[in-house]
Amino acid sequence: MKTRDLSRIFSLEGRAALVTGGGSGIGLAVAEAFAQYGAAVAVVDVDGEAASAVADGIQAAGGQAVAIGCDVSDPAQVDAAVGSAIDALGDLHVVLSNAGVGDRAPAEELTIEQWQRVIDINLSGAWYVDQAVGRHMIERDIRGSIINTSSITSIVGISTGNANYAATKGALNALTRTLAIEWAEHGIRVNAIAPTHVRTALIEQKMRDDPAVAEFFLGNIPLGRLGEPEDVAAAAIYLASDAGALVTGHVLVVDGGHTAR
Repeated sequence: MKTRDLSRIFSLEGRAALVTGGGSGIGLAVAEAFAQYGAAVAVVDVDGEAASAVADGIQAAGGQAVAIGCDVSDPAQVDAAVGSAIDALGDLHVVLSNAGVGDRAPAEELTIEQWQRVIDINLSGAWYVDQAVGRHMIERDIRGSIINTSSITSIVGISTGNANYAATKGALNALTRTLAIEWAEHGIRVNAIAPTHVRTALIEQKMRDDPAVAEFFLGNIPLGRLGEPEDVAAAAIYLASDAGALVTGHVLVVDGGHTAR
């Protein structure tokens, strides 16, 4: 039996992708990776200038991209952003619902405002994006891929101060699995990526400010290094492309063995 040609199985050519939180960190890396693999990309971020810088960089490298400012905690803004992306790029085939924040405090000191802000952005914001893009895919009969950015905090406890953040990511895993079941009949795959600590500007600053933070992070990762944004981008390419065609309802852990302990 002749083996099927898999040389282009990771290609995203002819597809359009939307990335929230695309102005920095993981979102930036994924937006650039999607473009490198052939997708037109809508870079969505609450910081419109940051989104524009990423989109400009993609275009300068020969790709197609558009920048859209959006606060994902506002469903009206999400609907407008998705509409703008469709107007600019045509049908959407891939979404990375990545926008998120942390607001740390010991559980007994966590305020209602801190709790609600993280819920509104990390969980409700992801839901608004997933629903808006899912509706579009169903209406246009698009067999698309929806990817949510989760975290290892959805699987294991890591440190004091993450009650609100961990709660959103655990709920996001449940949402991912539920949407995967509901939308399978439409050919829409829904997955999540759960990274360990990733070397973003914020993490770098924390480690510079307190060497004990770096020791704590690395002490929990058997491979002995932080994640890089590109590690998550590689996982996103897999889930977005035909390489992941039979994968849905899955939380892909990218953690250097952190949760294997």
